[in-house]
Amino acid sequence: MHKFAVSGFAALVLLIAGGTPQSAHAVTQAVQFNVLNASATLPTPFAAGDNLRLDTLVTTQVGSLLQTITFTVGAGVSDLTGEAAWEVSTAAGTGPRLVGVNLDIFDASNALVTSDSFAGTLGGFAISTFTSAIGPGTYRLVATGTGVRDSSLDVTLSFAGAVVPAPATWALLLTGIGALGLRTRGLRARQRRA
Repeated sequence: MHKFAVSGFAALVLLIAGGTPQSAHAVTQAVQFNVLNASATLPTPFAAGDNLRLDTLVTTQVGSLLQTITFTVGAGVSDLTGEAAWEVSTAAGTGPRLVGVNLDIFDASNALVTSDSFAGTLGGFAISTFTSAIGPGTYRLVATGTGVRDSSLDVTLSFAGAVVPAPATWALLLTGIGALGLRTRGLRARQRRA
């Protein structure tokens, strides 16, 4: 019976591991801005595994940065993580310099969902991160700052969700558990007769 318990448990683990669906394919929706003040609305909802990418390179303007992206999160998404990097060359230098950057995500009622957390600078780039619980709905990513010279800003948001087995996986799992129960019942009946 001990041999059966181990092999039955191994089969159950393999059944669960093999039956959980993997993301069909992650989609990255990219938005590119070449001016300091711009907005975009993305019509396709994000699913778990998808990414939103903001790529800004402004070489013709200086001044206030105000960029907005309105996006929708679909069912099954529960978490958001993200990273941002922008060039902050020295004040006396000639390279791109974007300062005072703030990144916020608001929901449809204009309530703040999350803001980026500054992580530091490395090699002339300032770096920040995002992490937040998020659910289905409409949101806005708002980037503000000041372009002192050319401006370079990259933001990536990644959407994740809880892995929920497909209905066929549940049916297969329940069938396997039922088979294990019948097998155990048969073994016990034989033991009682012996």
